[in-house]
Amino acid sequence: MIENNDQIIRLIGKYLETSLDDGERRILDEWLNAAEDNRRLFRELTDPQQVSRELRRFYAYNSERIAQKIGGEIPAFAAPAPAPVHRLHFLRRWGWAAAAVLLLGAGTWYFTTQQQTNPSPATVAAAEISPGREGAILTLSDGRQVVLDSLANGTIAQQQGTDVVLSNGQLTYNDDRSDAPGIAYNTMTTPRGRQFRITLPDGTRVWLNAASSIRYPVAFTGKERKVDITGEVFFEVSKDASKPFLVNATDEVSISVLGTSFNINAYDNEKNIAATLLTGAVKVTVPGNSKAPVLRPGQQASINRASGQMQVLQAEPDRIMAWKNGLFNFEGAGIEDVMRQLERWYDIRVVYENGIPDITFLGEIDRQIALPDLLEILRRTDVDFRIEGRTLIVLNN
Repeated sequence: MIENNDQIIRLIGKYLETSLDDGERRILDEWLNAAEDNRRLFRELTDPQQVSRELRRFYAYNSERIAQKIGGEIPAFAAPAPAPVHRLHFLRRWGWAAAAVLLLGAGTWYFTTQQQTNPSPATVAAAEISPGREGAILTLSDGRQVVLDSLANGTIAQQQGTDVVLSNGQLTYNDDRSDAPGIAYNTMTTPRGRQFRITLPDGTRVWLNAASSIRYPVAFTGKERKVDITGEVFFEVSKDASKPFLVNATDEVSISVLGTSFNINAYDNEKNIAATLLTGAVKVTVPGNSKAPVLRPGQQASINRASGQMQVLQAEPDRIMAWKNGLFNFEGAGIEDVMRQLERWYDIRVVYENGIPDITFLGEIDRQIALPDLLEILRRTDVDFRIEGRTLIVLNN
């Protein structure tokens, strides 16, 4: 008798390990004979190429993410939606616990029966495009630029008596000389395909997503701490009641805080600028707009670039912070949103040959996934494409 999906997943795992006993084989055969959908899923789960892709993606998740996911069931089917909805992980409808059992069982089988296949030209081309990594360009106050990608740990510059120190992919200003004459500014820039962390002179910690920047003084003097950003940046602001912390996003939005953590997405190719608060409180100001709401944890101020109108929404922190935690989160995202993220992270260009498909995605995936594996996922969501150099061409409408 078939009890639940977990039982079938375990039986398929044992099938892959060739360890089924006679009773288990009869149960599996009963399930296979019950419906064509069952037989199709079985073929999919036991296909060598499919299992190899899923294994690579499974083991790309770190152990903490797996521990958080195991035991949490995901509904079998999504609710109907106006646009087609596609799961990014074909095992998700069986639940993460069951998926883990299958993949761990499949590991022995796959690595002892791995077959060499001839990759498609698109996969070969995509294999030459790496996912993003740690790296940035530091522009010093005198205009000199320092590429941080491959520098060794240590002091890389001095700015107004402050040592600029690189340590394990993070930049730190280790001495705030508030009595230094004049104000010198540095700018940290992450190109496409790069991300970086910096600790500002006041102890504020900053994470830069790909294609982002922050301009800041090497010492905070006066009555406020002011920085300018582009792209997407996450802040953990050091508390100092005597010096409010101000963030200007491309002259369109100003955020005032004392001590808090928040994310701001101000990419110039996004329709809205979004400021999302995780802890503390921030006030969001838009030039020409009299409304200046004070956000509470879990809220987001969304500002329409064209009209300047602002809305305060309830945010989804896990989705907003996915990039900082090493993930793509595509829950409810349209294909244009997804493609913009891929452009910035893989440093590619996306064009639509026959218009933009009306597709909504669900799921999250490790940002260190190889592009060939990501392209296989795209193919499974009714999106076809080809690769020309660093251009991803979406083919179908």
